[in-house]
Amino acid sequence: MTWLAYVLGDIAVFCALMLLVWKAELRLRWALPWALIICPGCLWLAHQLSLHIPGFSFGLQVLAGLFLSLAASAFAVLLLFFRDPARTIPRDPRAILSPADGKILYINCVADDEFPVAVKKGKHIPLREFTGETLQLTHGLQVGIMMSYLDVHVNRAPIGGTLERVKRIHGGFHSLKHMDSLLENERIFSIIRGPDIRVGIVQIASRVVRRIVPFVKEGDIVCQGDRIGVIRFGSQVDVLIPNGQGVSVLVERGDYVKAGLSVLARLNVSNDTM
Repeated sequence: MTWLAYVLGDIAVFCALMLLVWKAELRLRWALPWALIICPGCLWLAHQLSLHIPGFSFGLQVLAGLFLSLAASAFAVLLLFFRDPARTIPRDPRAILSPADGKILYINCVADDEFPVAVKKGKHIPLREFTGETLQLTHGLQVGIMMSYLDVHVNRAPIGGTLERVKRIHGGFHSLKHMDSLLENERIFSIIRGPDIRVGIVQIASRVVRRIVPFVKEGDIVCQGDRIGVIRFGSQVDVLIPNGQGVSVLVERGDYVKAGLSVLARLNVSNDTM
């Protein structure tokens, strides 16, 4: 294989791998350096194999390089997925921490116990279709956090308190690119009652996710930042925050947050509860 053929093959493998990165919505600052290293390495390995296998054409070398790149990438993703790093939690009774690693998708206002986005043919629907029960949330916020395949998938308690509700809502496994899926997919809704506020957490399954595993049950007492569950592979976690008497939101759409470390919002004064 000439150097020109090697470069062209490397470009082909790199483009194919980056297309999958784009489809999986992985962060480029992680995926790009990996692809720049793994693609030429796997193509070189495929070339070395061709020296010992008769009839191993250039096209087969490119396909073998792509296969090896995908296999190595899948193995790396699995290693990242199953990690559960220890974290030093910033104990702050006025802070509402992120329950998940990932990117802030939206920060929606909730009013009069209605789902904040008009779905189902443009009609507003009760919030209970999302949470499985009436919350009496007259004024609050819904913060959506998207977890990619490369994020830590263990979820943590945003505040300390008592698990007032842990409820599984059975449903399907559709892509979360459509807001309707938030109301149709399998999810677990939890409420943590703290000294000054009740915060709701909704762990949502996606097309790939087939299991949400809670680590807690109703009546359990958790400290801020404790592990409360895990979602298998990329998915989404929403946080419902009452905002009746003053909550300062400290994140914006597009921000990257970490479970148990990043502060989503801060209580200013005594707050309305759900």
